Amino acid sequence: MTNFENTSNRSKPTNLSENIDSQIELPLKERSSIEHNPQIGFDPERLIPTPTYVEVGIEKLTILADTLGLNDKIVEIVEIFRALAASWSQRKVGETTGWTSDVSDDGSPFEFSIALDPDKAELRVLVEAQGSAATVESNWQAGLELNQYLAEHYNISLDRFDRIADLFAPTNSAAKFSMWHSACFYPDKPSAFKLYLNPQSQQPSRAAAVVEESLVRLGFTHAWPTLAETAAQRGPDKDEFVYFSLDLAAHVGVASPVENRARVKVYLRHQDATPAELESALSAARNYVPGDAIEFCQAMAPGQTSFSAKSAITAFSWVEGDNETPSVGTLHLPISNYATDDRAVCDSIDLYFIEHGLPVSKYQSAIQSFATRQLDAGVGMHSYTSLRREQQQRRVTLYLNPELNRVRPPRQIATQQTKSVSSLEEMVWHYEERTVAHHPFLQRLQRETVNPAHIWLLFMNVREGVVTHFTRLLASVVGRIEDERIRCILTKQLNEELGNGNIDRVHRKLFDRLIDGIEPWQMENFSEEMLTPGKEYSQSLSDIYFESDAYVGVGAAILMEIHGKQFDLCLGQEFRKTNIELSKIGWLTLHEEVEIDHADEALLLSRFIADSKEGMVAAKQGAEKTRAVSWNFLNQLYRLCFS
Repeated sequence: MTNFENTSNRSKPTNLSENIDSQIELPLKERSSIEHNPQIGFDPERLIPTPTYVEVGIEKLTILADTLGLNDKIVEIVEIFRALAASWSQRKVGETTGWTSDVSDDGSPFEFSIALDPDKAELRVLVEAQGSAATVESNWQAGLELNQYLAEHYNISLDRFDRIADLFAPTNSAAKFSMWHSACFYPDKPSAFKLYLNPQSQQPSRAAAVVEESLVRLGFTHAWPTLAETAAQRGPDKDEFVYFSLDLAAHVGVASPVENRARVKVYLRHQDATPAELESALSAARNYVPGDAIEFCQAMAPGQTSFSAKSAITAFSWVEGDNETPSVGTLHLPISNYATDDRAVCDSIDLYFIEHGLPVSKYQSAIQSFATRQLDAGVGMHSYTSLRREQQQRRVTLYLNPELNRVRPPRQIATQQTKSVSSLEEMVWHYEERTVAHHPFLQRLQRETVNPAHIWLLFMNVREGVVTHFTRLLASVVGRIEDERIRCILTKQLNEELGNGNIDRVHRKLFDRLIDGIEPWQMENFSEEMLTPGKEYSQSLSDIYFESDAYVGVGAAILMEIHGKQFDLCLGQEFRKTNIELSKIGWLTLHEEVEIDHADEALLLSRFIADSKEGMVAAKQGAEKTRAVSWNFLNQLYRLCFS
């Protein structure tokens, strides 16, 4: 495996140990707020202590540890929590810093969870280390310092983090987080640590490429195709990569039991997913049991046909020895968004536990000891519930929100929400920003040594999928669209595709000449089966362009022009790394110019469509469908070239 060791991302802490050692009890006056009654003046007896986040966290952890049978580990648990929380150890509850943590639903910098199966219980805490400035970059630095502290005081390894740290070091100031740390406490084995990184910390549109490259660097060189084609099959706008997690365990090797091997874990957020779509995504993992996900969705959120109020999340983990297929898949449901109050949540969990032989009494005891209010007085104490199979046993995890900054009141469960259609101009800018050039296949082509055979196979499939039939698809929309302004723009584009009447300048013929020019690059052992991605892409595009509502085809045309510009500019760079004569790639150089004009025309089309609400809905559907099938086309090529 290529060595990506890069220790420059480790930062020697300057004062973290001192922060931990200095977590002593402050005088009451310094950690209290004063209740002042103007009628009686200042009364020292009316000092009301304001606890710190650390104090509350220790209290909650102690209660949960006692309930779950971890009494003999309470001292260790408190010590570890203090270490994780050192960067904000003196902050009082309610004190604002300008940074709202995304760790918990109420903005607290920590969250608890308990994992239960028929045989054992596990207690966890998730924490965000925070810097002195309220920025994602400052928090990254604080996280690096915490990494170093844990490496010096606990048996953890940062080797795998060092291989990928440069991919996650934040440059996107709008990112919701950069690094989180988790500690897991067990009754029968040593405590363990995990690290959570943000694939969107540099550029949201590169999240998929960051995940793919991280998996490759960590030795899972064939993991991406299954993940992309199954777990993220709906495309980047619906199935979004949001977390990348590492177990910080020391290396133990493939000969050790699976449960002792350090995991790599990838999380996806599924926008508006149905239970069936979540079930399909989870089928990517080897521990998948048909029907589990749908049943869990129905039990936790009865009557929900899609998770639109807040998206469900799936997670997939690999351990050393895995490669193509993840060993474990987990479903996370944001249950508090689909219940009236926490009493209703508890009832749903109780029923599921009873039906499947899970320790319902242990769960009930934990919640009763954790709660600081009546369960029916609010909703949000349970933020998520998750399900995974371990050695065929169900394992359910309950994520518990501290509710220190706010408690959401009970509410009526909303019916299935109908989302308003964003303007098509916003859609155009969205696809401009989230460029198809950031697809992992194209990104890998760019970062590795130029492979002419891969470029040849790509262009053969582009000819099969797009070029051969594109004028026919575009003409079908031109002939059916009623708005003459739209028809005028599409007719201009069609005319250019047909060489403005010059048969020698027809784009399809120019493309054929390009293919002839790169014939020496032909892939060895090529077979017609390798054109399957292009053939399937062609059929998918035909289905979209020929839908009865012509506006669906207009949306597809908008998306294809945006993608066309991005694709041409990306591949132009690859061609210029070779020694090919530019005269042989006339189609590409022409398209680099034409597609820029066409992409600008996409904005005009979006403004004209805005006059029709029904047209906007249909055009958006066409663009979304085209985006998804285009992404899948590149997924298939990735498998052909890199698996």
